[in-house]
Amino acid sequence: MKKNRTKEGEPMRIGIVGGGAVGLLYAFQLSKVFTVTLYVKRDEALQTIKNQGITISHNDQKKETRNVNVMKWESDVPLKDDLIIVATKQYGLFEILPVLEMCTKDQSILFLQNGMSHIDMLAHISHAEILLGIVEHGVKKNNDCTIMWTGKGRTKLAGYPETQADLHASPYINKWMDTIGLDFPIEVCEDFYEMMMKKLLVNAIINPLTAIFDVRNGELLTNPYFQKCMKQLYNEINFLVQVEKREEVWNHICSICEKTADNISSMKRDINEGRQTEVDAILGFVMNLAKKQGKSVPLTEFIYEAVKGLQNNASC
Repeated sequence: MKKNRTKEGEPMRIGIVGGGAVGLLYAFQLSKVFTVTLYVKRDEALQTIKNQGITISHNDQKKETRNVNVMKWESDVPLKDDLIIVATKQYGLFEILPVLEMCTKDQSILFLQNGMSHIDMLAHISHAEILLGIVEHGVKKNNDCTIMWTGKGRTKLAGYPETQADLHASPYINKWMDTIGLDFPIEVCEDFYEMMMKKLLVNAIINPLTAIFDVRNGELLTNPYFQKCMKQLYNEINFLVQVEKREEVWNHICSICEKTADNISSMKRDINEGRQTEVDAILGFVMNLAKKQGKSVPLTEFIYEAVKGLQNNASC
């Protein structure tokens, strides 16, 4: 990541784009040690967060509230923050891309989307340093200013296409690790593609199957028929994994499913609440890779169409 551009003694500025569950979680946590601005689109969300701050509730029923600087997202105003964390859904990137294209070489942008479809659009950002990240936390948004932190995980990040600087030496990373790293862990990965692909496979199996079967994550393992469906889907798309690592990745998927057993996947929640899902960024991306490699993936295509059908019904 770039060196600290702020004057000596000035706090580093982090802008977080998106007032969803992930955006609220990162604004809450990072505002403990950085100067954070949360950018939201809706006036109602803007006023609610200004008046009430962000409240996070934990599984042990403990609640915390923090006041966070919040601003209205403007589609034609350049961002001035040193690090911009993009926490929108995959399909929301097209709308904010023109502003990200205005970022300078002295700024860094961290993308936290599910799936990998957004990688193709990164070529439009020619100046700012690009980082890719994955979120392993479980978090649910209750309203515009309240979230439930259902599972503590890690933030993993890597440079794209490769970073010339050592991310471990970044002042952002160091301060994050040294101050809130125990409660809000971060991990630097060397290979963005391996990092993203591993998460993609987790999302490609857990998210759509929980949405179709309308179950929590853990039921994919405890129900032997659902688990068989998991394995069949994985066997079809594991061409994306090196042969010697396929068993390891399968065990990783099962482990995530077990650790998040009580969680409701984001895709299931989107269907239940009548929102657009990220199935195009997840299974759509897998299908495109399969086509490029001449692979037949009929089960993946069936599951993709099933989710699109549920999404269509939910939005009617």
